[in-house]
Amino acid sequence: MSTAFLHRAAGLTIAADAPIPGLPRTAADGIADLQVHLDSAAPWRGVPAEVFYRSDYVDARQRPIVTVGRAGPGFHFSYADGTAVWIDSAGTRVWCSRPPGVTIEDLATYLTGPILGFVLRRRGYVSLHASAVQTGVGATIMIGPHGAGKSTIAAALAMRGCPLITDDVLHVRKMAAGWMTEPFAGGLKLWPDAVALVLGPAVSLPRLTPTWDKRTLAVDSFGVSAAQAPVTVQSILFLEWADSDRAEPAFALLGAAETVVRLATHGSSAHLLDAADREREFHAIADLARGIRATRAILSPDPRAFGTCVDRVHHWATGGEGWA
Repeated sequence: MSTAFLHRAAGLTIAADAPIPGLPRTAADGIADLQVHLDSAAPWRGVPAEVFYRSDYVDARQRPIVTVGRAGPGFHFSYADGTAVWIDSAGTRVWCSRPPGVTIEDLATYLTGPILGFVLRRRGYVSLHASAVQTGVGATIMIGPHGAGKSTIAAALAMRGCPLITDDVLHVRKMAAGWMTEPFAGGLKLWPDAVALVLGPAVSLPRLTPTWDKRTLAVDSFGVSAAQAPVTVQSILFLEWADSDRAEPAFALLGAAETVVRLATHGSSAHLLDAADREREFHAIADLARGIRATRAILSPDPRAFGTCVDRVHHWATGGEGWA
């Protein structure tokens, strides 16, 4: 790699042959943990790969959104839009190719989301599909299914002065001081209706990509700041929507066993793990769950109650009512 552009995200130093949108840049010296080759196929691209995963979600032409195969040297991700990504078995090198019409911003949505999550898994790390902010001296992790409001709540808390740790891919690491979250503060990705909730209907944010309607709330805009160093895990909040439009959110403390099950459900690329990886992950998240307060937050889906929900979540995250 002749000219390396260095990024720092989720505890990894990443070198690429061009800047990757959505990955924070760094001037750090030293050997990169991950080498990304943009617009370059893997040297082993012709090696037959055995398909072991096809997405249940399909595009307008009924093609799986992503198909994943495995060959001796590594893994091949084939996306419905024609993008191809290869990852070596150790999770140290990534190659990408994209057809005309797929922008670098489009490619970056794969690299900074599912591909980074899978790379972390290949390196033996615990990676969660979660948002997280720093509340006081600790990290509050927010987990939930697609559409649960993780990014929206994280954006609202960030605008209240809680430094952003991550919006999507969360790397948690066991260190001497306990379980820590690694910063990946590349900004927040919000749908237009979430932008209206957090910033008001008159605010328009730039698109994440020219071909997608999701928007970017950048760090250092609208009062959003980023965590600069690993933050100790303090609490986990599992977000759910209430069945009715009640205004007041409800909080319910969870035991360690249920916390482990919920964490296992929301691992990044969990569907791509083999049996040995799943076993290692189970032991790791069981250790994480033993020392962390985990709570269900049942929130109102009524947009008029959004401010109340954020008030209560912020109060809870800083040790207020509903903490225990």
